[in-house]
Amino acid sequence: MATLEKIRNKAGLLVTIVGVALFAFIIGDLLNSGSSFINRNQNNVIVVNGNAVDYQDYMNRENELTEIYKLQTGTTNLSESYMNQIRQSVYEEVVMENIMDPRLEDLGIVVTSQEMTDMVEGENISPILLQLPMFQNPQTGGFDRNAVIMFLNQIKNIESYPENVQGQLLQGKALWMFWEKNIKRNRLTEKYTTLLSKAVVANSLEAKDAFNSSSVSSDIAYVMESFANAADSTINIPASEIEKLYNERKEMFRQQEACIIDYIAVDIVPSQNDYDQVAKEMDAILTELTTTDNIAALTNEKSERKYVNAFFSEKGFSTDRDAIDFVLSAEIGDIEGPIFKDNQYRILKLVDKTENADSVHVSEMLLALRATEAETKAYADSILNVIKNGADFAELVQKHSVDQMAENSGKIGWLTEAGALQGINEEFKKTVFSLPVGQSAIVKSNYGMHIVKVTDRTRNVPKYKVADIVYTVTPSSATRSQLYNTLSQFIAKNNSPEKMETAAKENGYNLIANARVYNTDMAIGNITGARQVVRWAFNSKKGQISEINECDDKFVVATHKGRLPEGYQSLASVTPQLKAELAARKKGEELAANLKSKNLSTITAYADAMNTNPDTVRFITMATSRITNIGVEPKLNALVTATPLNKVSEPVAGNNGVYVFEVINRTNDNSSYDEKRQISMLEANSSYRVGGLVFRYMQQNAKIEDNRIRFY
Repeated sequence: MATLEKIRNKAGLLVTIVGVALFAFIIGDLLNSGSSFINRNQNNVIVVNGNAVDYQDYMNRENELTEIYKLQTGTTNLSESYMNQIRQSVYEEVVMENIMDPRLEDLGIVVTSQEMTDMVEGENISPILLQLPMFQNPQTGGFDRNAVIMFLNQIKNIESYPENVQGQLLQGKALWMFWEKNIKRNRLTEKYTTLLSKAVVANSLEAKDAFNSSSVSSDIAYVMESFANAADSTINIPASEIEKLYNERKEMFRQQEACIIDYIAVDIVPSQNDYDQVAKEMDAILTELTTTDNIAALTNEKSERKYVNAFFSEKGFSTDRDAIDFVLSAEIGDIEGPIFKDNQYRILKLVDKTENADSVHVSEMLLALRATEAETKAYADSILNVIKNGADFAELVQKHSVDQMAENSGKIGWLTEAGALQGINEEFKKTVFSLPVGQSAIVKSNYGMHIVKVTDRTRNVPKYKVADIVYTVTPSSATRSQLYNTLSQFIAKNNSPEKMETAAKENGYNLIANARVYNTDMAIGNITGARQVVRWAFNSKKGQISEINECDDKFVVATHKGRLPEGYQSLASVTPQLKAELAARKKGEELAANLKSKNLSTITAYADAMNTNPDTVRFITMATSRITNIGVEPKLNALVTATPLNKVSEPVAGNNGVYVFEVINRTNDNSSYDEKRQISMLEANSSYRVGGLVFRYMQQNAKIEDNRIRFY
């Protein structure tokens, strides 16, 4: 009871303690929640109209597209240039989805399964498929619908193929999923832009004007007096006029956030010692090449080009003139080199030569495996005997082949030794190039046991097997260190932007001043692979000097000069540009008035007054975008079309000078006016432009937060 009484007496204190504890708990939770919220914001790569894309999600898409590019290009390592294209593609795709998808949903625009089927194997094939080489007929070069159907059947029945083929088909399936997604996206965009373009309708007046603009063509004689002939000192441009023009053009001066940097770039190039070392190495290779029996191993070890165990015709060397000249005059065993050209040393050896077809046309069937190889061989022998007794090869393919060729009567098509056959094996290659036309044989490959038939072959030509050892001279580690250390010592001695700018030239460095870099830049000027310098600029302050960055084949050091905020360029920054334009206008007015006051009546007289010679230009219409030898002068286009034949014009002030012209010939297009056709052409042109303009407009008006600079 005494204890209970004490608790009652201290009740106020306990309430206070509990209240403080609860407050601390709530605040702690809020702080932790806030921390998570901040972290989530920090992980947002892009935010479009409030929809955030998390870094991990973004990277998953980037990785997916990277794998697709690797599959399509057949390479395992993509260059930095390729990676930059991929990153930009992912960015544009994400922005497009977040801008377009809500509009498509509101409008009920979808792509049905029937439409997809039609675009894949029907009458309205998607442009994406039409451009894919794997679905083109090698003979006609045109789209082959059967190739698509065969491919789809393959990836639908992957488990029915041998394990060593299934991996390739799985890669093919991944490619198809990517293409299918893009086919659908392309169709949705097409529907949306078509809907919008229908709101842009041409009328009969526009159609007639467009027809007349292009149907009347004029040839003129002219003279021009350049604005440069009028002294700038005589032109007074009030500040009010500059400000007025600035306000009229303000949207043209919208700018992204940018950093201003100075930078020095040092080329990482080989030293003379590097050239001497490679020359010495090539001499040693040459000696070894004359004695070794294993030319393939030596070539693969020493050369940047792998040994190709195949015969090439002269055509097979493409435009490699050095190789062609060598093989045409060499005997087996002859060696040429080392040759030095384009920073490379090269040695060529003629390993063998023969006469054979440059290419053969092959059909084949891949047979299902039996329990043992002997049983599979017996199965193949039985089919081969049936073929030899006159059975139709194509019919047997339909019955016995287990690969996709069955749906194309077994036709592989034209093959060369160094082409697709390089991916199979030597036995397959030798067999098809030794078979006479019309004959069949059993052959094993990496895929299993085949029966092949040569249905045609080109005439026999000289063919050559060549070892091609190529060694590019590159900067050694010693050379790179020397270049790096020299630049590092220069920075240490000149450790401020001002000192670097002053000392650069006398130390043999070319300093590029006041370069603008934007947060999306991957290059600076002509320096590729410079993303790390861009990231440094956006994470540094005015006056700081960067570390030495290796950007592809250059060492780059930069100094931070300041920032330009996102928004509009200031009036002061664009005043020189606007002042020059207004000055040009006034010069034109003064020059035109001065010439007009002379009351001249011929082109020759105007030429004398301008101290120049007349010139001519032909085929000017209202639709001419750029007049030959003159440039963009829309005022001239209009006046030439409207001026009567053989009449000398008054002086005309254009964009670049003052012109006087005479129409010396005029041609009318004799084609009859077809209003319906002309309207259709105008609307088609509008439809083509609407898509790009609308998407650009939507981007400009969307709230896009691009945070990629945080991550790469």
